[in-house]
Amino acid sequence: MIKAVLIDLDGLLINSEELYLEANKIYFKDFDFEFTEDLHRQGTGKKFELWIKTVIPDSVINQSGEDILKQRNKIFFELVKRSLKLMPGAEHFLKLANNHYKTALVTSANKDYVSLVFEVTGIKKYFDVIITGQTVVYGKPDPECYLEAAKSLGVTPVECVVVEDAPSGIMAGKNAGMKVIAVPSYFVKSSPEIGKADLIVDSLEDIKRSTILKV
Repeated sequence: MIKAVLIDLDGLLINSEELYLEANKIYFKDFDFEFTEDLHRQGTGKKFELWIKTVIPDSVINQSGEDILKQRNKIFFELVKRSLKLMPGAEHFLKLANNHYKTALVTSANKDYVSLVFEVTGIKKYFDVIITGQTVVYGKPDPECYLEAAKSLGVTPVECVVVEDAPSGIMAGKNAGMKVIAVPSYFVKSSPEIGKADLIVDSLEDIKRSTILKV
């Protein structure tokens, strides 16, 4: 029996993926480096400060991943304040999950960004537990974040359903031994990992209680 719903943030609940892409294009242009949609697709759902050092050589930017993230976020946070919004069906889905199950937000993002999202959207009230990139050592697709969420909620992995949009998050949920509902974003719809989900829907608007019960 499902007792908990574990929920991703970026690209699933909020329109942040397009804002990340815009911020990265602006930031990396100063280094004469073109940050493409394909690069964005590769990094979706991963811990940025770790992933970025695997794709940007030191000959382009000789800084730590943490420093790159800090500077990029100055641009990104301004975009969030101006343009962040909830995805269609997000608040209805969060109310549904919170009314019937234990809930956790499970994101690779850092606490300062999550706090800003809560300030802009007002969705913190829907979560019993919040897991950020600073809560765990390993980023998605490692299952640590989802296993930590289950532990914090006092449930077992088989009692959890994960709701994700990103390939790395879907695999993190599956690697944790959990059921996964995928709501793939525009950027990742063609990724083969999407097919690993137990159920694929087009929008959060498609998730009803019956959807969770049958997964």
